[in-house]
Formats: sequence, structure tokens, C-alpha cells
Amino acid sequence: MSTNYGHKNVVDESARKLVAVITGGNSGVGLTAAERLLSLNNGEGIEICLVCRNKQRAEVARSSLLKSHPNATVDIVLIDTSSIASVIKGAKELRIKYQHVDFLYLNAGAFLVRRGINWSHMMKEIFDSDSPGQKILHMFSTGEGLLLQRDSLTNEGLQQVFATNLFGHYVLVRELEPLLGKDSPSQVIWTSSRASIKSSFNVNDIQHKNGQDPYGSSKFGIDVMSVALNERLNKQNIYSHTCCPGLVLTNLTSAIFPMWIWYMLLPFFLLVSYKHTPNRELIRLL
Repeated sequence: MSTNYGHKNVVDESARKLVAVITGGNSGVGLTAAERLLSLNNGEGIEICLVCRNKQRAEVARSSLLKSHPNATVDIVLIDTSSIASVIKGAKELRIKYQHVDFLYLNAGAFLVRRGINWSHMMKEIFDSDSPGQKILHMFSTGEGLLLQRDSLTNEGLQQVFATNLFGHYVLVRELEPLLGKDSPSQVIWTSSRASIKSSFNVNDIQHKNGQDPYGSSKFGIDVMSVALNERLNKQNIYSHTCCPGLVLTNLTSAIFPMWIWYMLLPFFLLVSYKHTPNRELIRLL
């Protein structure tokens, strides 16, 4: 960390380094967050831990970060957030590795779709609407009812999307509580989405076994979970936040449509972004 005395930055070698743990840190929003944190801290004032499922991809991401920040400390811990056993095992490794965690980015996610647009639902919504243009903008800006989603069961019997996006991260927070808020405030940051749909969430079916929008349900569950965590953890110097990165072209979005289709749709999404949330929905191509 550095202190500005008016003439130059003086690095205090004994200063306590920040620690940021990022799930899904090997690509997309997670990798960009890691790069940004290193840049803001001159590559030396913060330790980054990439929490990933795939070791090879994690190593590639680590190498790219060290290439731009050769003096940085970048670690890897393997966790699959859809597996509670994996979360518990990885959290134990994190507790051994670090004395504290200042930033916990809960970014890993799953969005499972059958390729193609839900044309029948889309047409019905448009023709039944008094403002079809507004309805189209709403569907494309939130994804509500736009794509045919699918889900599956994990080896532990949980719904894949629920476990990956919400429950695995909740367990990780609970397992890492001893490292959070120890001697300074800790921030827990969830990657939520404009696709968080209240109507898709059912408190009696939190895994969304019986619905058509597991992603929207899981993201709304994240928003609710963040509020609940703040009620319980603020007194422990732990603060939970949700954020929407806007439309970001990542491995997740490329699994929905080929990249060339996204580039063709980009002008339309810029219109959606400007129309609905000019201050939040900044289009970023990663």
C-alpha cells in the first residue's frame, strides 16, 4: 500500500496487504475484476486468489495477470460452487492460506439454455401487450422469457443453477466468516443481474425445480440473500453488496449465442442500455 506525502508515493513494506478472493476468476467479469484490483493497488498492495473449477484455465488466467503485474501475488484455489463438498474443502484451504479476507467476490455462475429464442412466448407477450415496443425492450434488457432455459441435478441432488449461483456461495460465506471483518471491514460482493426476476422466485421452491427461469430465480435469491446477510453480519464488520455488470460478453454469454450474433445485436443492446438504465447498463466487451 502507498502513502502520498505530496511529492511521491512511498511504499510501506510492513503495511497489511489486502486480500481479494474471486470465484469464477479465470475469465470474464472475475478476471477483469482481478486485473482492476491489481492496477488500483499497483500490483503489490493486494493479494488475489482466483477461485476456479478448472486448474488449467486458472493457470492461464494467473499467467496473464502476472504478465501485466509481475510483482503481484496471485494464488489459485480450486472450488466448484455447484458442489458443497468442493466448497467446504476449498474454504478449508483458504482458511489455512490467509489470515483475513477483505473482498469476497461471489461471481461464479451458471446459465444453462437450450440454443434459441423462446419465440412462442416472445410473440405472445408482444401481441398481448399494449406497448409492444416497450415489451421487446424489457425482454431484451432483462432476458425475462426470452430464452428457453434448462437445468440439471448435481451429484449431490441440488439444482445446478441454484447450487452454482446461490447456495454454494452462501456456504462459502459461512465457511469464511472467521476470516471476514477481523480487523477491518470486509466486503462481500455478489454478481447479480438485471435478469433477477421476482416473479420467478418462489420461497416454497427456492431451487426452482418447477419453473422455467432458474437463472432469474437464482439471481433474485442472491438479492434477498444479500439483505439477509447484512442483517446478520453487519455487526461483525461484514457488509454484503449486489451489483449488475451490465451486458458483458463472456464465456457464459457465448454459450447462449455465437459471438457473431452478439456483435450483430450490439446496436440494439446499446439502445436498450440507453433507454432503461443509462447510469448502470454500460456495455463492456471483455
